[in-house]
Amino acid sequence: MITIHQIQLTSDQIDAVNAGSKVEAFETKNKLSIFGAFKSEMFSHFTAAFKVNTLRLEEAFEWTNLWNRQDKVDVLGDRNHSSSVGDIFELNGEFFLCSNFGFKQIKVEEV
Repeated sequence: MITIHQIQLTSDQIDAVNAGSKVEAFETKNKLSIFGAFKSEMFSHFTAAFKVNTLRLEEAFEWTNLWNRQDKVDVLGDRNHSSSVGDIFELNGEFFLCSNFGFKQIKVEEV
């Protein structure tokens, strides 16, 4: 089973971004999407979004990006989005950042 973690902005955070305010969670999402430079303290902005019944990262990505195997995906919460660059996939206690091409293993430590 793979758990996919995403940065899920609240309505208030979205309103603040649209008003031109700096929102740390949004800044983190942009940094990961553009640069892919993960730091453990960034993980506090992430929420578990999906549990996917597979042990293969590529399948978990495909099934939550193309939505061609919804029977294999448990949706957690109501602010999820299709998997994309910057999401974190957790498999057997190890963490992988979805990169522009494939996955990059990262270390998540308690901060």
